[in-house]
Amino acid sequence: MALLLNVPFNEKDEAKKLGARWNPELKKWYVQNKSDYPKFVRWISENGNFEIICDCLYIVEGKNTCFKCGKTTRVIGYGIENYYEFWNMGDSDKDHYYESGEVHIASHIKPMPAALMEYIQSQYNYKKRYSKTIKSSYLANCCDNCDVLQGDFFLFEEVDSPFFIYDKDVASKLKLYKIPLKYDLVLDTVEVGIGSNDYLIKENAEIINLDISRKRN
Repeated sequence: MALLLNVPFNEKDEAKKLGARWNPELKKWYVQNKSDYPKFVRWISENGNFEIICDCLYIVEGKNTCFKCGKTTRVIGYGIENYYEFWNMGDSDKDHYYESGEVHIASHIKPMPAALMEYIQSQYNYKKRYSKTIKSSYLANCCDNCDVLQGDFFLFEEVDSPFFIYDKDVASKLKLYKIPLKYDLVLDTVEVGIGSNDYLIKENAEIINLDISRKRN
């Protein structure tokens, strides 16, 4: 696994000295060892706060009872397991931590990789819709049956929601589609909830390997 860097030409010698390598096919510098990522933070993102998803990303599929039609519909979130979080410290310095081992569920990730978006929209009723509750539009789960928006609050924060993990029975109802990453993924926003029972997800959910890079019919 590796992380691509945004290194200006006049800074290439400095990046190389720190251990960056050149990919001639992509014409990009990269760093191989994830433990070295903090050394290259200036060439990773211009944003003050960002996350790096390492190794893999999950589509987390659950089932929800639609409040409108009363039928069962599929809904999805995103699972992150190994990741860095970076944030500003003072004017220029950054601090960070690295988390691994447990899968945590996020309601949204931004920016959404194009291949992931294409796959999700081909498999689920997932699209941009307007929410009267928050008075704005966002990418949302919609009912497979009646097409009504399934609000994020009810899916991710209510105690009886499919993505609120409070025991192994809830976790066992989830399907985790594990997507390997060719390069570690830099994200501006990860709207993730971390719960004390998240360890139950990997122990009890069904995990299915998924390669979305393959051509689909």
